[in-house]
Amino acid sequence: MMIEKRSTEAREKLTPIKYDECLQYIWGWFCDLSGGRGYSETGPGPLTYTEIKAWSELTKQDPEAWEIQTLKRIDRIFISESLKK
Repeated sequence: MMIEKRSTEAREKLTPIKYDECLQYIWGWFCDLSGGRGYSETGPGPLTYTEIKAWSELTKQDPEAWEIQTLKRIDRIFISESLKK
C-alpha cells in the first residue's frame, strides 16, 4: 500500500510541463548544459555565464541575450525545486 502511494506520487512529479513547441530547443539547451553542472553537498550549482559561453562555443550555438536569460530563469527554478527535496 505504501509503495503504491509513493509510486503514484513519483509519477505525478514526473508529469511533463507544457510549453510552446517553438521553445523546445531552449529546453534541449538547458538539459545539455545541466548535464555538465557541478554539484555539492548542498545540491546543484547554478549554471554560470562562463559555462554557458563555453557550451555555446563548443556546440557552435549562438544564443541571443533573451535565450540566455531564459536559460538562467529555468536554472533558478530547477535549483529551487531541487532544494525542496
